Amino acid sequence: MTKYSEVTRHINFSQLGDDEGLTKELSNLDGVTKLNVSEDWLEVSYDAIKIQWNKIEQATANNQFEIKPSLLGKWKRSWYQYSDENIRDNFNHKPHCCNKSPK
Repeated sequence: MTKYSEVTRHINFSQLGDDEGLTKELSNLDGVTKLNVSEDWLEVSYDAIKIQWNKIEQATANNQFEIKPSLLGKWKRSWYQYSDENIRDNFNHKPHCCNKSPK
């Protein structure tokens, strides 16, 4: 794992669910490196090459947590997904060599 692919995300909840189940499910996902579930928020660090934000959201929904539906919260979730996809796509990109003569 490179330092550029590890990200830390923060999200607030409006409805709490099963925090033990959420902790267990997120801990079992390949790529999660750090996890902190508090009273009404989640802080998770993970390798964006191995796992994407939508898997984190799915785990919260599976354990009856509801993410706060604020405008800022929606923007953050969208940004998290977008940046995770960019990290993954950049990692998988095969660069071409500019020193070759054209065909």
